[in-house]
Amino acid sequence: MQRDLLDALRCPGTHEESWLVAMVLEASGPTLLVAELACPVCGAEFRIDDGVARFTHIAPAPLVTTAISSEPFTSDMVLRLAAQLGVAESQLPVALVGRYAAASNVLASFASAPQLLINSGPLIPGPGVSRIVVADRLPLGVETLAAIAVDAAHATSAFLESAARALRLGGRLVAPADAPVPAGMRELARDATEWVAETTTRASGLVELRRRAPDSVG
Repeated sequence: MQRDLLDALRCPGTHEESWLVAMVLEASGPTLLVAELACPVCGAEFRIDDGVARFTHIAPAPLVTTAISSEPFTSDMVLRLAAQLGVAESQLPVALVGRYAAASNVLASFASAPQLLINSGPLIPGPGVSRIVVADRLPLGVETLAAIAVDAAHATSAFLESAARALRLGGRLVAPADAPVPAGMRELARDATEWVAETTTRASGLVELRRRAPDSVG
């Protein structure tokens, strides 16, 4: 996982959004190989092992992360996906969930934005690509993604809502045609297999704490 992604990670627990405290145990340049992550609010602990951040034990029934389709993405399919995501250059990552992770290497030739692969199974990512394993929602902060594609295995209401929350204003979400479009998103296009929508409202994120001025005396 790329070190730059640390600032985007949040505890997936059902409480106010919180950064994670990280202790890096092993790294190779900008890539974190082994690290311990902890939530200062609820005390939940997570790990990065072999470069993969794992957030699965927070939920009682994690989504299956190994049965990912190995069907290759052709250049034409990836070109279509790149157009749907609407991102050519971005400092924020483009997230590919489940089977869409197989498009990663080809997508890199169309878009220079950093990539985040989510529940990508045994796929070996290209250089500079981050990987995380999640359960029923994304452990990402508000406006930390440029765009995201979610496959049918992950397109639950809760997962899509967390995806929409993580998108920047105007960021695009690609999902199966029979999946619900999250609130705060405007549908742009739809066919028999997929829809594309963009965020139109900002979600609330971390609450900044300010010291209150002391009450005046006398």
